Amino acid sequence: MKYAVIDSECTGLFNYALPAEADGQPRLASLAIITLDESLKVIEERNFFVKPDGWTMPKEAQTINGLSTEFLTQNGIPVMEVLGHYTKLIDEGYVIAAYNSQHDCKQMRGELRRAGIPDRFETTPNVCLMRAMTGICKLPKAKGIGYKFPKLAEACDYLKIKQDSAHSALGDAWSAVAILRWLSSKNLLPTAEIHYAKTLPLPVTTVQAVYPL
Repeated sequence: MKYAVIDSECTGLFNYALPAEADGQPRLASLAIITLDESLKVIEERNFFVKPDGWTMPKEAQTINGLSTEFLTQNGIPVMEVLGHYTKLIDEGYVIAAYNSQHDCKQMRGELRRAGIPDRFETTPNVCLMRAMTGICKLPKAKGIGYKFPKLAEACDYLKIKQDSAHSALGDAWSAVAILRWLSSKNLLPTAEIHYAKTLPLPVTTVQAVYPL
């Protein structure tokens, strides 16, 4: 199985109750993609910056990701070029892997829909490395029973993975690659799936899937 490990930086946080492309949802500012072959050796590394088109980078987000509107305007490329590379990998059968794939895959769905391109939801099996690490790191929730989703830094600390350029798309993608390889070496890498938002309880033999927003 071939993987495309991705990480995105964007303009803010999602409202997960709204569709990915709704007004006010975050816009893609940077996307890193590291492709791996069946033996998990690197095929290619790509790091894209997106030229703003009708949006700006809020100061709050810039503080975290270090990307300014001016930098993206000077160094970015049209989002259509980024989407073309991303969709080509999906169409070639790569499995998407990300640390919190719910976020990154929703980010890409939003941009695909805005561009009028099929969002490829049903042809994008993906692996969430964050969820895979939850029962391994076993970090207690602040309130309630069970474990919280570990932050990328927490998972890297647990596995003693050195993070380079944290909160940059490329730096975080390389950290995700290291986690994916560790999980694979322990036979703990989840099977890639198409993740529906939820499945409603219906009569026997009848299953209705509700697509994620």
